[in-house]
Amino acid sequence: MKLFTAPSFTITARILELVASLSEKSGAINALFLNKIPQNIHEENRIESIISSLLLDGSNLTRAQMDRVLSENFADNDNKDFLEISNAAMAYEKIGQWHPYSYSSFCAAHQMLMDGLSDTAGELRTDTVGIKMYRKKIMTAPDPKQLESLLENLFSYVKTSRDLLLVRSCVFYYEISFIHPFDQGNGRLARLWLKVLLNEYNPVFGSIAIESFMLAQKQQLHDVLSRCTRSGKSTLFIEFMLSLIDEALGKLLLERPPVISSDDRIHAFRNSFTHEMFTRKDYIQFFRNISTATASRDLQSATEAGTIHKTGDKNQTIYRFRAK
Repeated sequence: MKLFTAPSFTITARILELVASLSEKSGAINALFLNKIPQNIHEENRIESIISSLLLDGSNLTRAQMDRVLSENFADNDNKDFLEISNAAMAYEKIGQWHPYSYSSFCAAHQMLMDGLSDTAGELRTDTVGIKMYRKKIMTAPDPKQLESLLENLFSYVKTSRDLLLVRSCVFYYEISFIHPFDQGNGRLARLWLKVLLNEYNPVFGSIAIESFMLAQKQQLHDVLSRCTRSGKSTLFIEFMLSLIDEALGKLLLERPPVISSDDRIHAFRNSFTHEMFTRKDYIQFFRNISTATASRDLQSATEAGTIHKTGDKNQTIYRFRAK
């Protein structure tokens, strides 16, 4: 195991509270959609993620123009405003294919995002730069000679640390904002890689438009980044980012689920429930949004079909799946 210097932050009660909330919500979402986010919701949120990320970077195009480009697969490689959209669309399409702990994959993602937009796409910067917020310089980014070692250390931390991956994902975003490894495109790459890491933790997170919530709270996002930069600790940023992810999951929970049959629920429960025996209460707790009557009908139907075996009666009833 490669040693690393851990980034500076503190696990607070608020962080633990948010992690618990995220775990509960992601479980509820998996139950609501039977572990598969509907394609239409996934696609709508993918488009919203791309648009919001580019608006955070100050795109010259309007939301309507970007939506048209993405929805109609319109391309104009001679126009840089349109090119950045098509580049981002390709990069986001590969969310589940980028290697989350790979430095080379990270650089390849930057090359895809900035292809035709920067002469140094995929290459670390060679000049000293100042990091600005609200057009005001708040600090000088690390010396170019330090970049490779800083990134190697960061990737080593993200890959091998015992910190929760939810926390490591937020830390990674913050550290990239601080390291500023490339001449251009650092913000959109940091947001993309946050999604890559979160998707690695749980694919549900790959289907939410976190970037939209960042855009809605853009000023607070910059303020928190600035405060953490001055303090040298990313604790506040972790809290802030986890709260945005929590909001995004909450929004996904409000989506209307597809029509799901009794057989669909039984199949999903069988694939996810790890114990040999279970009760109706276990079944209801897994799906959360179904009534006691619906649970009883599902289990009765599966019993009659020979899918599950039932012993006991009323509140003492125990179920187990029969061998396939």
